[in-house]
Amino acid sequence: MASLPTNRRDQGPYRIMIVDSDPLQRLALSAMIARVEGFTVINSTGDFKSALNLCLRDKPDLALIDMVVPWMTGLDLAKEMIAAREGISVFVMSAHDYGEVVNHVLGLNITGFISKPISPEELATILIRHKRSRAPRPSPLFEKIRALVKDKDFGAFCRELRSLANALRLENNSDPVLINERLATLWLALAGDRPDSPEPDPQGQPFPLDDVSLLTVAPVVELCLFAIADRAFRQNAAKRGPRLKKVFDHIEANLELPLGLNALVENCHISQGHLSRTFKKHFSVSVMEYIHLKKIALAKALFLFSEKSMAEVAEMIGYNERSYFGKVFKKYENSTIQQFRQLTVRADTQAALAMGHSQWKLLLALGGQNLQDLDF
Repeated sequence: MASLPTNRRDQGPYRIMIVDSDPLQRLALSAMIARVEGFTVINSTGDFKSALNLCLRDKPDLALIDMVVPWMTGLDLAKEMIAAREGISVFVMSAHDYGEVVNHVLGLNITGFISKPISPEELATILIRHKRSRAPRPSPLFEKIRALVKDKDFGAFCRELRSLANALRLENNSDPVLINERLATLWLALAGDRPDSPEPDPQGQPFPLDDVSLLTVAPVVELCLFAIADRAFRQNAAKRGPRLKKVFDHIEANLELPLGLNALVENCHISQGHLSRTFKKHFSVSVMEYIHLKKIALAKALFLFSEKSMAEVAEMIGYNERSYFGKVFKKYENSTIQQFRQLTVRADTQAALAMGHSQWKLLLALGGQNLQDLDF
């Protein structure tokens, strides 16, 4: 996610530090904050000299600091905290009229001013409003992918896959660690169609990958996004059309076989007409187009992570004729298999692409459950 309004990554309680020389004020503020859901006081001190060290040690999200006018001890501390603790929000508190001290506050990047005394309701309103303003917002990329899932257009997603992967890399400055974190967030959020309420995944979570060096290779990022979106499309479609779940399960379990409509109809006890109509409605592609897209994604992973030949990969994913496999690959990738391998398998990526645990996690997410026993 690009340009988050805060560097706060956890989703636990908002952590607050209180600095006030009056012990009764500290107790009162702590009691008020304890009544506001989602906030916790991690440190409360009247020692202004040690407060900066406590801040650096405990890493609060927000500090409430008494100004102690006219000596300006509180403002000096606030200035030091803002300089030393990136992302912290600082509210200064004073019983003096704001107009008397506004000139001192301006230019210090203070988040806000709290006039003493303050009621529990007023303090709760200030804290909640501030927390909401600092909450990380979905990136344009996330919103675009979620819109494609909501519009039920798997074909459009696949056509835009390369540009979406490039956008993900650009948003995160091509940093594989950041890309890995974003993939994990997308995996959890997209299937539930709500970033704040992900649907549990009974099969476990393949992202984040253990080996982030994989994500320096552009086609691997594409495959990760494909796996995430495929899962989201399948889960959302199954909610609206329960009979589709059996179809998806059958496809996943038999992706290495020459799957066809007749086999799906027979094994899933669904009419061909109903299957075609329902699939078009929820994916905007035909059943066979979807199967080909799944197989080609798995083929790309096999080409990247192994030295298998075109004929070997074709057999592994259920294409009996090598020439037909080549035609299908070119149709959906706009390149031949030879061109794909030449563009993606480079000397500087060989160590990253050797088959390992992360590669297996991605293969499983792409539907390669039945490939685990094969010799690589």
